[in-house]
Amino acid sequence: MSLLLAIKNNKLRFTVYSLLSSLLFTFSFLPFGFFPLAYLGFIPLLFLEKECRNNASGTTLDVFIFSWLAFIGWNGGTIWWIWNASNGGAIAAVLINSFPMILPVLLLHLSGKKNNRANYNLFVFAWLAIEILQFNWDLAFPWLILGNVFSSFTNGVQWYEYTGILGGSFLILIVNTKLFKWIEQYKEGNFIGKELRLFNILFIYIFCPILGSYFILENFKDYKKNNAIKTANVLIVQPNIDPYSEKFNGIGYQEQLNKMFELAEKKLNAKTQLVVFPETALLGGLYEQELEQDYLIKSCKQFLSKHPGLMLLTGADTYRTFDPNDIKKPVTARFYPSVQQCIDAYNTALLLAENNPIQVYHKNKMVPGVERMPYPVVFGFLEQFAIDLGGTSGSLGADGESKVFDNKHHINIAPVICYESVFPDFFSSYKLKGADLYCIITNDGWWGNTPGFRQHLNYAKLRAIENRTPIVRCANTGISAFINDEGVITQQTDWWVPAVIESQVSMHAYNSFYGKNASMIHAICLFIFVLQVLKLGVQTKF
Repeated sequence: MSLLLAIKNNKLRFTVYSLLSSLLFTFSFLPFGFFPLAYLGFIPLLFLEKECRNNASGTTLDVFIFSWLAFIGWNGGTIWWIWNASNGGAIAAVLINSFPMILPVLLLHLSGKKNNRANYNLFVFAWLAIEILQFNWDLAFPWLILGNVFSSFTNGVQWYEYTGILGGSFLILIVNTKLFKWIEQYKEGNFIGKELRLFNILFIYIFCPILGSYFILENFKDYKKNNAIKTANVLIVQPNIDPYSEKFNGIGYQEQLNKMFELAEKKLNAKTQLVVFPETALLGGLYEQELEQDYLIKSCKQFLSKHPGLMLLTGADTYRTFDPNDIKKPVTARFYPSVQQCIDAYNTALLLAENNPIQVYHKNKMVPGVERMPYPVVFGFLEQFAIDLGGTSGSLGADGESKVFDNKHHINIAPVICYESVFPDFFSSYKLKGADLYCIITNDGWWGNTPGFRQHLNYAKLRAIENRTPIVRCANTGISAFINDEGVITQQTDWWVPAVIESQVSMHAYNSFYGKNASMIHAICLFIFVLQVLKLGVQTKF
C-alpha cells in the first residue's frame, strides 16, 4: 500500500486500487477458485474511499466511478462466458449486476463524511441487503454472491447448514473490514500488539470457521449413522444435444427423445425407480390441456410401460391457452391473432409414471432478458428485444411458488429448473414442503466450454449443504452429477459427451436450521441494515 500512496497522480492511484480489487475477486472465484483472495478483495476500495473522504485528493464522484469500475472488472472477469450466448446479454449482465454493488461503498463514504468516522457495520449489512435484493427482484442475478466463493472449498463451510450462503458473505465482509482497520493502525505506528491482533483476526475469523465446519460435519455424519434413511435408485441421462445446431432446429423432437430412451436402456434395471432427463428435453409445443394426447408424452408412456414401477422426470417446453376476455389470464399470456387465443409459455418439469396423472411444475426463477423481461406489466412492450436462445423467449409464465412431486415410491421430489438452483431461499422452500430428493434439470450448453457450467455445478454443492439434502443434477451437455448431503460430488459425467450414470441415493428426514429459517435469516439481515440506515439518519439529522 505504501507503493500505491507514493503514486502522485490521484486518478492513476485510484485506478490501481480499482484494478486490484477486481483482480482479487476474479481470481477468488472459479475457474481459478483461490478463495482466500476474497478476504482481501474490498481492502483496496476501502483505502480509496478513505482517501477521498479524508483529504482533497478525491471526491464522492471518484468513489462512485472507481468502485463501479472495480465491480465491472470483477463481474466481467467472472461471468464473461455469457458472451458465448449473447454479446448484448453479457454487457447488460455485467453493467446491471455491478451497479447495485456501489451502494454499500457510497453509504460507507456518506457515513464517514457526515460523522468523521466511517460506519463499517453499515457497509457490511448494506452489502448483505444488496445480495438479498439479488434473490428477489426481477433483475435477479445471484451468481456473484460473495458466499459462492466457497464453492471450491465446501469442507470449510459445512456451517452453511445454519447460516446459508449469506453467512459466507458476512464472513468475507468482516475479515475485509478487520484487516483494513489493522493495516490502517499498523501504518499509523501506534498499534500496540499488532502481531497478536493480526493473529486474533486470522484465528477467529478464518481458522475457527474451518475448525467448526469439521465438527459440524462429524455431528451430521453421526446423525446419519443413528437415524433411518430411505433410498432411491436414480438414473441420469445426458443426451448431449447441441442447443445451437441440433436441439431446436437440427434434430427432430422424436429423434431426440429416442436418443434419450436408448441411453437410458443401457443402464436401466429392475431396481431403477427414477430416470431423469434434462431441461426442455421435450419440445414441439406441448399444450397442457392436451398433454395425454401429445405424441411425445405417448412415447414416454410407452417407454415406462416396458419398465413397471419406473418414473420419469423430464423438462419440457409447454403452453396453455386462455380466452382473450378472461380477466384472470396471466400478464405473460400473449395474444395470437391466428388462433384468436392468448397463449402462455412455460419452462416446465413433468413427472410421469404409468397409470398415474402427469404432475406439472413451471419454472419460477427466470433468467432476466431471456425468460422474462423485468416487470412485464410496465415493460411488456420490450418483449421483442428478448434474447432468443431457442425455444420460447420473452416473458414465460410461472407458478409463483415451488412444488414437490409425490409418487407411489414415497419419494418426494423437488423439481428445480436450471437458474433456480442459485437462489438459496427459494431452493430451501422445497424442503419445507417435504422434499426428500432435489433434481436439478438444466441445459448449460449455451455457454460452451467455459467456466459457466462449472460454476453452476459447484453452486449446487452449497445448496446440498444448506439443506442437508442429496441432489441429482441432469444437464443436457454436462456436467451431470450426483451430489450427496455433505456437498460432495460422488459421481459425475464428462462435459459434452452423451452419458448415462446411475446411483442409489440415500435420503433422510434431517431438516437444517437454514432450510427451516432462510426467510428469517434474510429478514434479520435486512432489519439490521434498516437500523444502521436510521442510525445514520439520526446522526446526520436527516
